[in-house]
Amino acid sequence: MTLFRQATEHRKMVVLCISFGSLSWLRPGNVTDDPLRFSRHAAAFNTTGFTGSRRFWHTPGVIRMNVGPHPRSVFRPGKYESGGMEKRGEWNRVLLNRCLPDTKKPDRILLCVQSRTVGRIDFGSKWCTNDVLIVAGSAFRGDQETLILAQPGAQLKTERGNWEVTWTGLLKN
Repeated sequence: MTLFRQATEHRKMVVLCISFGSLSWLRPGNVTDDPLRFSRHAAAFNTTGFTGSRRFWHTPGVIRMNVGPHPRSVFRPGKYESGGMEKRGEWNRVLLNRCLPDTKKPDRILLCVQSRTVGRIDFGSKWCTNDVLIVAGSAFRGDQETLILAQPGAQLKTERGNWEVTWTGLLKN
Protein backbone atom coordinates (compact mmCIF):
# COMPACT_ATOMS: atom_id res chain seq x y z
CA MET A 1 0.00 0.00 0.00
CA THR A 2 1.30 3.42 -0.84
CA LEU A 3 1.31 6.02 1.92
CA PHE A 4 -0.08 8.63 -0.47
CA ARG A 5 -3.81 8.29 -0.84
CA GLN A 6 -6.46 9.69 -3.12
CA ALA A 7 -9.34 11.67 -1.65
CA THR A 8 -11.71 8.78 -2.49
CA GLU A 9 -9.85 6.18 -0.43
CA HIS A 10 -10.87 5.65 3.17
CA ARG A 11 -8.17 3.30 4.55
CA LYS A 12 -7.40 4.24 8.12
CA MET A 13 -4.08 3.60 9.78
CA VAL A 14 -2.67 4.16 13.23
CA VAL A 15 0.09 6.78 13.35
CA LEU A 16 2.38 7.02 16.37
CA CYS A 17 3.34 10.70 16.70
CA ILE A 18 6.64 11.07 18.51
CA SER A 19 7.41 14.73 17.78
CA PHE A 20 6.07 17.61 15.72
CA GLY A 21 7.55 20.55 13.82
CA SER A 22 8.45 23.91 15.40
CA LEU A 23 5.56 25.94 13.95
CA SER A 24 1.88 25.63 14.85
CA TRP A 25 -1.14 27.84 14.22
CA LEU A 26 -4.91 27.82 14.55
CA ARG A 27 -7.37 28.48 11.73
CA PRO A 28 -10.76 29.51 13.13
CA GLY A 29 -14.04 28.18 11.79
CA ASN A 30 -15.65 29.96 8.84
CA VAL A 31 -18.76 31.33 10.59
CA THR A 32 -17.73 34.66 12.16
CA ASP A 33 -20.60 34.84 14.68
CA ASP A 34 -20.07 31.23 15.86
CA PRO A 35 -19.15 31.26 19.58
CA LEU A 36 -17.11 28.05 19.04
CA ARG A 37 -15.23 29.46 16.05
CA PHE A 38 -11.88 29.53 17.89
CA SER A 39 -12.38 26.27 19.78
CA ARG A 40 -14.45 23.26 18.68
CA HIS A 41 -14.89 24.46 15.08
CA ALA A 42 -11.26 25.41 14.49
CA ALA A 43 -8.43 23.49 12.83
CA ALA A 44 -4.87 23.37 14.14
CA PHE A 45 -1.85 23.03 11.85
CA ASN A 46 1.78 22.08 12.48
CA THR A 47 4.81 22.17 10.19
CA THR A 48 8.56 22.68 10.02
CA GLY A 49 10.21 26.09 10.28
CA PHE A 50 12.24 28.47 12.37
CA THR A 51 11.98 31.28 14.91
CA GLY A 52 9.83 34.18 13.79
CA SER A 53 7.21 31.94 12.14
CA ARG A 54 9.31 31.45 9.02
CA ARG A 55 8.80 28.21 7.12
CA PHE A 56 11.60 28.25 4.52
CA TRP A 57 10.10 25.10 3.01
CA HIS A 58 11.87 22.95 0.47
CA THR A 59 8.99 20.47 0.85
CA PRO A 60 5.70 22.18 1.75
CA GLY A 61 3.38 20.26 4.02
CA VAL A 62 1.32 20.29 7.21
CA ILE A 63 -0.10 18.11 9.94
CA ARG A 64 -3.76 19.01 10.56
CA MET A 65 -5.95 18.28 13.56
CA ASN A 66 -9.56 19.37 13.85
CA VAL A 67 -9.74 20.90 17.32
CA GLY A 68 -13.20 19.55 18.25
CA PRO A 69 -12.08 16.00 19.11
CA HIS A 70 -8.85 17.27 20.76
CA PRO A 71 -9.82 20.22 23.00
CA ARG A 72 -6.82 19.90 25.33
CA SER A 73 -4.50 17.64 23.41
CA VAL A 74 -3.62 19.24 20.08
CA PHE A 75 -0.18 18.09 18.84
CA ARG A 76 0.67 15.94 21.81
CA PRO A 77 2.68 12.76 21.26
CA GLY A 78 0.49 9.68 21.02
CA LYS A 79 -1.40 7.40 18.67
CA TYR A 80 -3.91 8.81 16.19
CA GLU A 81 -6.17 7.47 13.50
CA SER A 82 -5.18 8.84 10.08
CA GLY A 83 -5.69 8.25 6.38
CA GLY A 84 -1.95 8.73 5.81
CA MET A 85 -0.29 11.36 3.67
CA GLU A 86 -2.16 13.03 0.84
CA LYS A 87 -1.48 15.81 -1.65
CA ARG A 88 -3.45 19.05 -1.27
CA GLY A 89 -2.40 21.16 -4.24
CA GLU A 90 1.35 21.66 -3.91
CA TRP A 91 1.35 20.70 -0.22
CA ASN A 92 1.54 17.37 1.56
CA ARG A 93 -0.95 16.86 4.37
CA VAL A 94 -1.48 14.35 7.15
CA LEU A 95 -4.83 14.63 8.91
CA LEU A 96 -4.74 13.25 12.45
CA ASN A 97 -8.19 12.17 13.56
CA ARG A 98 -9.21 10.74 16.91
CA CYS A 99 -6.66 9.88 19.57
CA LEU A 100 -6.31 6.13 20.07
CA PRO A 101 -5.52 4.05 23.17
CA ASP A 102 -2.02 2.73 23.79
CA THR A 103 -3.24 -0.81 23.04
CA LYS A 104 -3.57 -0.03 19.30
CA LYS A 105 -0.59 -1.18 17.21
CA PRO A 106 0.78 1.66 15.05
CA ASP A 107 1.29 1.28 11.29
CA ARG A 108 3.55 4.34 10.85
CA ILE A 109 5.66 6.73 12.90
CA LEU A 110 5.57 10.53 12.56
CA LEU A 111 8.56 12.43 13.87
CA CYS A 112 10.51 15.63 13.39
CA VAL A 113 14.17 15.23 12.41
CA GLN A 114 16.30 18.26 13.35
CA SER A 115 19.82 18.80 12.06
CA ARG A 116 20.87 20.22 15.45
CA THR A 117 20.50 16.76 16.98
CA VAL A 118 21.19 14.25 14.18
CA GLY A 119 23.06 16.24 11.52
CA ARG A 120 22.13 17.60 8.11
CA ILE A 121 20.53 15.43 5.43
CA ASP A 122 21.89 15.58 1.87
CA PHE A 123 18.58 15.31 0.02
CA GLY A 124 20.47 15.02 -3.28
CA SER A 125 21.87 11.64 -2.19
CA LYS A 126 20.22 8.34 -1.26
CA TRP A 127 19.49 9.54 2.27
CA CYS A 128 16.72 7.10 3.25
CA THR A 129 15.06 3.79 2.51
CA ASN A 130 11.82 3.70 0.49
CA ASP A 131 9.61 3.51 3.57
CA VAL A 132 10.24 7.17 4.54
CA LEU A 133 8.10 10.06 3.25
CA ILE A 134 8.75 13.76 3.83
CA VAL A 135 5.61 15.45 5.10
CA ALA A 136 7.32 18.87 5.31
CA GLY A 137 10.89 20.09 5.20
CA SER A 138 12.54 23.44 5.94
CA ALA A 139 16.12 24.69 5.71
CA PHE A 140 17.60 28.02 6.80
CA ARG A 141 21.19 29.13 7.44
CA GLY A 142 22.52 25.60 7.72
CA ASP A 143 19.71 24.28 9.94
CA GLN A 144 17.18 21.73 8.75
CA GLU A 145 13.91 20.51 10.16
CA THR A 146 12.07 17.64 8.45
CA LEU A 147 8.77 15.99 9.38
CA ILE A 148 8.75 12.38 8.23
CA LEU A 149 6.19 9.60 8.12
CA ALA A 150 7.97 6.25 8.20
CA GLN A 151 7.66 2.57 8.92
CA PRO A 152 9.53 1.23 11.94
CA GLY A 153 12.97 0.04 10.89
CA ALA A 154 13.32 2.65 8.13
CA GLN A 155 16.86 4.00 7.69
CA LEU A 156 18.10 7.62 7.40
CA LYS A 157 21.56 8.92 6.59
CA THR A 158 22.85 12.28 7.84
CA GLU A 159 26.26 13.90 8.05
CA ARG A 160 26.57 12.37 11.56
CA GLY A 161 25.89 8.79 10.51
CA ASN A 162 23.12 6.30 9.92
CA TRP A 163 19.89 6.24 11.92
CA GLU A 164 16.98 3.85 12.34
CA VAL A 165 13.35 4.93 12.91
CA THR A 166 12.13 3.15 16.06
CA TRP A 167 9.00 3.28 18.25
CA THR A 168 10.82 5.76 20.49
CA GLY A 169 12.44 7.98 17.82
CA LEU A 170 15.73 7.76 15.98
CA LEU A 171 18.42 5.32 17.03
CA LYS A 172 21.97 5.72 15.75
CA ASN A 173 23.30 2.62 13.96
